[in-house]
Amino acid sequence: MGINTNNTLKNKQNGNVLIVFTVALFSLIGMASLALDGGHLLLNKGKLQNLVDSAALHAATELDGGASHEQARAAVVAMMQLNIAHNDHHELASAIDFSSVDNSIDQMTAQLNVEFSQLPDPFIQDNDESAKYVKVSLSQLDLDNFLADVFSFNKQVSASALSGPSSDISNCYQDLVPMVVCADPANAGIGGANEYGLKEYSLNLMKIGSDSNSPIGPGNFQLLRLGSNTGAADIRAAMAGDTGLGTVCFSPGISNQSVPTEPGNTVGPVAQGLNTRMGEWHGPVNSTDHLRDTNICEGDTIELDETGNVLEASAAAKSYTFNDYDADGAQYLSNANTSCDATNPISGGDIVAEMNGGSQVASSNRRILQVVIADCSGTTNGANDLDFLDIGCFFMTQKVGNSGPTSYVVGEFINSGGSCTDSGTPSITPVDNEGPYKIVLFHVPGSSDS
Repeated sequence: MGINTNNTLKNKQNGNVLIVFTVALFSLIGMASLALDGGHLLLNKGKLQNLVDSAALHAATELDGGASHEQARAAVVAMMQLNIAHNDHHELASAIDFSSVDNSIDQMTAQLNVEFSQLPDPFIQDNDESAKYVKVSLSQLDLDNFLADVFSFNKQVSASALSGPSSDISNCYQDLVPMVVCADPANAGIGGANEYGLKEYSLNLMKIGSDSNSPIGPGNFQLLRLGSNTGAADIRAAMAGDTGLGTVCFSPGISNQSVPTEPGNTVGPVAQGLNTRMGEWHGPVNSTDHLRDTNICEGDTIELDETGNVLEASAAAKSYTFNDYDADGAQYLSNANTSCDATNPISGGDIVAEMNGGSQVASSNRRILQVVIADCSGTTNGANDLDFLDIGCFFMTQKVGNSGPTSYVVGEFINSGGSCTDSGTPSITPVDNEGPYKIVLFHVPGSSDS
């Protein structure tokens, strides 16, 4: 009887299929394990990172407010306990052991470490209470396994975060008018004046005419060279509010910042640029690109006397002094914004809507000028640098004249600092924190867990 070779081959093939199926099954289980447990690991890794980030920020904020290192460590634990109380953090809650916390040492638990440093990079552990940068680390937290048990794979996650003061915040401006108001520190605190000697709702000369004595020095008329401004055409564009001349940044509160002056009166360009805000267009400016303010109310022109130091409203027979209230305590900005009639200091012109027939013809607050406040003492002839102090906002009370003696600019001081100016942005590298700053997160040097 002969051997049935077909049956023999079939039996051998059946055995091969079983081996292939077994190998494929284990491969599928491995892939499923990688997908399920890997996704689970990444999800909890992200949750843990958010947990230490918030704890580090909270501790750094407490330090910035005067807390001790021990109080900051307690704040870390309190913030973590608050966050893991949420249902979506139940697994981390069971993995973190807060049963024996010691707020007096860096290694607060077997899992939690909180350290301090004078700088974020290099981060050098320092227990001196002046160290304001805090690093929070949670390590080796065990997570639940699913199919990973098949491969004896134990999942653990760690995370660290570093927080502290940013560098000084830089305020950046694209609508900064290239003029300067000189501070008068001798008047600081007198009659409600601020630290620069400026009184709210007072009238100030933001640019002098040719008949006035310069507070900066001969040849200077309180004009500045800002950003990419290089001449009369750029002065005109900046006065009109063009934003294509670049961004100018300052850090209020930081010493040794300076602004360069721009010598010369530049009569025509100054008047042509600023007067667009009052609804008057002459020269290479137009009503489409340079919108007027919605409010161009204007009363009697305030005139300078022969000394250039006293302002007079001749028609109203009122006398005004630089940086002082007028006799009636009137506020040009508030009066002009509420009504436009003969009973108020600003009584001419009109208030119009921003749109007319589908086209924009006006823009709100175009008469509010952002101007540099600087220290003008000790200056010399021609181009020189002034010490930057801050940015102030001034309401332009009247049109600018087109002759040398009448080319002065009058503004009512509103305030200084961030309340009417652009917001600030800190860099990520701390410097000296002389000026305003924020509490931010930093990358942990040498760590892949932050």
